Amino acid sequence: MKEQKIGSKMARLSGGVALAAFCGLLGVPAAALADTAGEIKALKEQLKRLEAKVADQAKTNVQVKNALNSARTLPGLVAPPPVFVSFRNGLFVETEDKAFSFKLGGRMQIDGGFSSSADTMSRSNVGFRRAQIWIEGKAYKDWYYRFQYDFTNTGVTGIRDAYLAYRAKLLPEAITKQPVTFQIGNFFEPFSMETNSSSSNITFLERALPTVLAPSRHTGAAVTIGDKTWTVKTGIFSTSPQDTAVAPPTGGAQYWDAAVRATYAPIQEEDKLLHIGSSFRYHKPNDTTAVTNAAFLRPGAGTEREEADILGGSGTWTRVSAAQDLSCAASGSLATTATGLGLLSAPFILKNGCLKYAYSYGFEASAAYGPVSLQGEYIATRYERDPVNGLLLGNGGGSSLQYSGYYVQGSVFLTGESRAASYNGYDKNYFTPGTIGPVQIKDPVNKGGWGAWEVAARFSELNLNNGGLVDGNYVYAATVAGNAAQKALASTATLGGRQENLTIGLNWYPVNGFRLQANWTKALTLVAPSDRPYLNGDHPSFFLARANVFW
Repeated sequence: MKEQKIGSKMARLSGGVALAAFCGLLGVPAAALADTAGEIKALKEQLKRLEAKVADQAKTNVQVKNALNSARTLPGLVAPPPVFVSFRNGLFVETEDKAFSFKLGGRMQIDGGFSSSADTMSRSNVGFRRAQIWIEGKAYKDWYYRFQYDFTNTGVTGIRDAYLAYRAKLLPEAITKQPVTFQIGNFFEPFSMETNSSSSNITFLERALPTVLAPSRHTGAAVTIGDKTWTVKTGIFSTSPQDTAVAPPTGGAQYWDAAVRATYAPIQEEDKLLHIGSSFRYHKPNDTTAVTNAAFLRPGAGTEREEADILGGSGTWTRVSAAQDLSCAASGSLATTATGLGLLSAPFILKNGCLKYAYSYGFEASAAYGPVSLQGEYIATRYERDPVNGLLLGNGGGSSLQYSGYYVQGSVFLTGESRAASYNGYDKNYFTPGTIGPVQIKDPVNKGGWGAWEVAARFSELNLNNGGLVDGNYVYAATVAGNAAQKALASTATLGGRQENLTIGLNWYPVNGFRLQANWTKALTLVAPSDRPYLNGDHPSFFLARANVFW
């Protein structure tokens, strides 16, 4: 070993002597040679330090990898999965496995317009129709949620959609490939295509006249089954934040509804659609009155607006008269203050004791071929009442009342879009299937196009008059100046009015999430309610424009 070390030293010495001799031959100074050797030594030391750092980093990477692997294997410890974040049409966040998602969305609708008559509404007006924000998403793959609030209302009345849902694969694929959806909370009852479609996607600014006979959002539970071409949704519901009051009279029981809607769309292509459907709703009033549930017990004067109320008339064109409550009551207290024949039964009945039950039914159809589309519905509501109590409590209309309405509308996209491409089957929309979604714009403005342009027309009718032993003129006269006997004869009928409207619309969809609309409406027929005969025969017209932004 000593000999090897001596040999090694001799070799390095001889190598150094040889390098010095070579450099001397080249004329390199001894000082320069010393500087070069020092630099080489410094570079070697720096290289060793870098190699040490690389080794330390490699050890750290191994430790992190081992820790992650351990976290995946330890019970109760799961590494956070990567997420997808998008700001397109709202803030949307979703995990890579699509098990969790969250979306923040909203909507603003700003209206302005004028009318030819100021008898029951503003001559001109401008304001927010809706200003809403909502959150929605899912958790653990099968649980869904949504909460929506409208800032044009305050407190509880501003709540719109607020529900929790669960989806489970319960039916064999021979019936449907889609899971069954269970839903509980506050949402639209399954009734009517026009009512269940979002106001951001319906063709006109406001829903058609007969939708005042359709139920709106209510608190309840529902179950939905279906597939791409068919759906059945049914549920049971009670009060709504949009009711006049959210509790029945003191000591009374709340109303409840049972509703079902079925749809079938045998033709669904990119530019072709055929959709049909029907709805049914059973209503048990219990002890509620128009004081708590005006939307149903005084049709036309509820909280949901329709096309005759776009300038703030609160449904005053066509409605069951303010003096009449179809439950035979102005309050739910015991009839201790009854007079005349009412004393024979007071205080053993409630003032709302004449309405036993009511039911509504509707039929719907929609079709599209290329840029042309058609849609129509018929809706009716029938009130079954106790004729004896109705007589004793002085409420007109007899034992059975029926109100109805219908609309027919058509539209054409001048830029070639088709409503068929926007149709929502159960495979696309679990909660309001059988409706129309956002328009699929072919050439949006942000890509150099003209956006989508649509022209539309609609004829709609609502009839709140119901038979009786005398005609409408007699009812008008008796209501204003009749004696007790004449008013009793007039009360065998209800005169809530009849209205027929023609509406022309123009829509521009520049980009996704924006829509500018203009509607002109003419009342072709107006038979006034009995408490406002001065409106009889009037033919008002009104114009309204809207800026609609939704994300």
